[in-house]
Amino acid sequence: MLALDEIVWVCQYCGVHNTVEIDFTISGKQDFVETCRICHMPNRVIIQTDEEENIFVDVRYIDE
Repeated sequence: MLALDEIVWVCQYCGVHNTVEIDFTISGKQDFVETCRICHMPNRVIIQTDEEENIFVDVRYIDE
């Protein structure tokens, strides 16, 4: 796995695919807010990696 890599996430409001660059040198969970490039609504993006370098992406409404 590269130190920096792009992931794709789906906006919870309009369903459009977005990308964000993630720093995978940070271990554990990354939890941040990204704005959709189309509808401009904020989405909570949660990235987790396990010890086998599997990547899990969870996108939620900002108020969840």
